[in-house]
Amino acid sequence: MDFQSVRQTAEQFNTSELMSLSELCKELSISVATGRNWLRSGKLHASSIIKNSAFFSSSYAAELKDSIQSGKDPSLKSRRNKKYISGNTVYNSYISDNSENAVTVQRIVSYIEDKDIEVTDDILCAVIAECAIQMIIGKQHKDGCTQGLLKYLQKALPECCLWFLIDDLIGMYSDLERVIMAHTQLFDFQFVYERTEDVLGLLYISLNDLKSRKATGSYYTPTKVVQRLCSQLFSMNDTKGRTILDPCCGTGNFILQLPPEISYDQIYGNDIDPVSVRIARLNYALKYNVSDWDTIYTHITERDYLSFGAEKKYDFIIGNPPWGYEYSEARKTELRKKYSVASGNTIESYDVFVEQGLSDLKKGGLLSFVLPEAFLNVKAHAPIRKKLLKFCRFQYIEYLGNVFDKVQCPCIILQVVLTNTVFSSIGTKICDTAREYTINTERAMTEECMSFSVTDEEYRLLKKMDGLKHKATLSGKARFALGIVTGNNKAYLSDKKTPDNEMILKGSDLRKYRFAPASNYIVFKPESFQQIAPTEYYRAPEKLLYRFICDQLVFSYDNAKTLSLNSCNILIPEIPGLEIKYVLAVLNSRCAQFYYKKVFNSVKVLRSHLERIPIPTAEKPVQDEIITIVDSILEAADTARIRDLYEKLDTIIAELYELGTEDYEIIKASMQGERSFL
Repeated sequence: MDFQSVRQTAEQFNTSELMSLSELCKELSISVATGRNWLRSGKLHASSIIKNSAFFSSSYAAELKDSIQSGKDPSLKSRRNKKYISGNTVYNSYISDNSENAVTVQRIVSYIEDKDIEVTDDILCAVIAECAIQMIIGKQHKDGCTQGLLKYLQKALPECCLWFLIDDLIGMYSDLERVIMAHTQLFDFQFVYERTEDVLGLLYISLNDLKSRKATGSYYTPTKVVQRLCSQLFSMNDTKGRTILDPCCGTGNFILQLPPEISYDQIYGNDIDPVSVRIARLNYALKYNVSDWDTIYTHITERDYLSFGAEKKYDFIIGNPPWGYEYSEARKTELRKKYSVASGNTIESYDVFVEQGLSDLKKGGLLSFVLPEAFLNVKAHAPIRKKLLKFCRFQYIEYLGNVFDKVQCPCIILQVVLTNTVFSSIGTKICDTAREYTINTERAMTEECMSFSVTDEEYRLLKKMDGLKHKATLSGKARFALGIVTGNNKAYLSDKKTPDNEMILKGSDLRKYRFAPASNYIVFKPESFQQIAPTEYYRAPEKLLYRFICDQLVFSYDNAKTLSLNSCNILIPEIPGLEIKYVLAVLNSRCAQFYYKKVFNSVKVLRSHLERIPIPTAEKPVQDEIITIVDSILEAADTARIRDLYEKLDTIIAELYELGTEDYEIIKASMQGERSFL
């Protein structure tokens, strides 16, 4: 059906019965950007076009979802979203390494997979209830039991003041005895009570993961990270009589890790997921020996935090808010009316949670969240950074690196104090995997980027580089392009050269200045690919190629019109008076790498990063000297020779940045141990 005929059928549909593109993408667990690309390339077919927007029928969505999950459609197979993958998945880091129950949860998952049991809601609920009952009994009597849920349903267990929480957990299912009889051995696994281990949560995460992995924005915080946040926050601040809220408490792991001196009546938790809330209530009741119905249900609530906020002000707000939650268009409209940080087309859930958290703090109260490191430097989060700079003092930031299972995303612990006064950087404590230090100088922070991962001495060097009189930047003076997104690398790439294909580079092929001979070849058919830049970018007489996914700047020179994939992006500098090979040398220098790492500290080399790096200008004789060395590197075959030339070049560039010997030694020391990419 062509575009015009689709448009003409629009009146036949009731839009309330159709799905928008964003709703379809949510159903398929793909990004909206991928959905748009599929629509443009003809891999998605709209049922109707209404006011220039694509809509899709529910039957079409169901068929497409089946095609992706089963791999029936080869054009979508390579894009099959990892969120659908199931398997023997236990989030081992979620609880402590020495937990007695970790092996038991693993055995349950293995048993379910070995027996090919479909994890339904009632099976999930029944297994969690079995674990909860065993823990309640184990805490009271020290001796555990198996088949506890069956005995509970048959009223064969002694009276207990917490059984109402089990009733609440299983209340929505009326025939759990049938489930137990169908899978008797699943209820023979034995659990032991552990006061600070969220075993119920681990079980829920693991079973739910087997059931389906959908894009909910949930990232399960490892216990070591939770313990670190709690110990750091409460060692620096007095907790006596002060209230604590976890507004996205999940199954209650943060509550379990709170220091023992904090009383149950100081603690509040909230979540939107009904099963998580019921588990959190059990964890709360077991840890603090609370059996009063009113206390438990008042302190651990099930509600939408972003719709209602908190009912009072708190001294501490802690937790790990949702990341990347995909809101419906209607929900986005509601959030934009309420939150200043929700003004853009894309609304990041953790930004909104931070804004709501600040509004629920008492003056002098502290917010401490686990967040992606991108929160501090990516442009999209500038609005929430602006709010923090206006109202808060940064007390503590810890750079954690990649700590989540199966997620490549460096994280931080961010700890801020609501002061309602002008921002000051003095006194902020910083911690990363290698060092701890306190900022003792005033820093000019803006919402565009926050430089906390640098010592006072390193910050002085960054200011010196920014203050260079004779400098330029790539902002407005360069062309950028993404490498080719084929949509199906297996179908389009070959490891054999033929008369019809040509070499195509990946990011991993790049070294500084040069690239290794690639082992991938492609027939260049732009109309067949999912996403592609204008051909003239790939065929430019001279261009720079750089690794997109990397924590270092790695730029290669190309004058052979070589193609590249989307892990290998394109830069064509157009700074008046500066030659492309001169810019190449500057971007590959330790000085540029120092600036990039200390200001952005990112694993993705973004255009916005490159546009900010100061590039010293130089007269033609100096450029010619540098270009001669660059040409020698490009021609050299000996690794030792390349390193010698690089060191010579790097010293010259440091002088162009007007850095003294001590300054340059600081930069070299900060790069020590990092891969050279030469």
